[in-house]
Amino acid sequence: MSAYGAGLFHDDVAVDVRDEYLALLASGATDAAAFRTMLLEWKASIADYDDGPVFWLALAATQWEYGRLHPRSKTEALKVIDEGKDIDRWAESGLVKRRQAVLAKLKKKLLAPLPKRRTPRLRADLEPPSNSVTAPDGNAKATAWQFGTEPGRPQSQVYVTIKVKQSEGGGCVFVASCELADIKLKWIDADTVRITYPKQAEVEQQDATSFYFGRTITVKYRRV
Repeated sequence: MSAYGAGLFHDDVAVDVRDEYLALLASGATDAAAFRTMLLEWKASIADYDDGPVFWLALAATQWEYGRLHPRSKTEALKVIDEGKDIDRWAESGLVKRRQAVLAKLKKKLLAPLPKRRTPRLRADLEPPSNSVTAPDGNAKATAWQFGTEPGRPQSQVYVTIKVKQSEGGGCVFVASCELADIKLKWIDADTVRITYPKQAEVEQQDATSFYFGRTITVKYRRV
């Protein structure tokens, strides 16, 4: 599973769909040409049980934001939402309810009038800005990074990585609508990390712990 949170674009496939579509528009492709190209380039993914629903949700959401929602994208995305085709893959992560809330919000948007039509600007591919702090024992790390690309609509998340012997793993513990600079990370001790974030942020994920290979990191939160 390529997802790291319940948000619509907390998924590698969704991010790639959005970025490729916007790049087509930014390069001068017409709505029709961009749509045809996406269907051709993503043909295999569209047919995939897991990736197909993600494709339609991401494409429809992106097209709506730019005032270019294609009728088929709208139909396919609403079908995914209404039939629950995107929910099964979230069962193991315990994020089903959060994902359902995200999709309910998207459905409401897709049924609403389109915003003003606009064209994205070409941008260089850059690594998302991030900052990390390492636990006192050196065997765990908390990393915050910003992955939202829409102007005025930042999205940031915190990922906890745990080292056990020669193995390393972990997962996303926090996702919110705020700037990276507004998130502060501090290890209280080797097994406890504190995340400070702005009170106005809309929180999509807020886990109390991160577990990997027998070790648990406690996550505390502070709103300022």
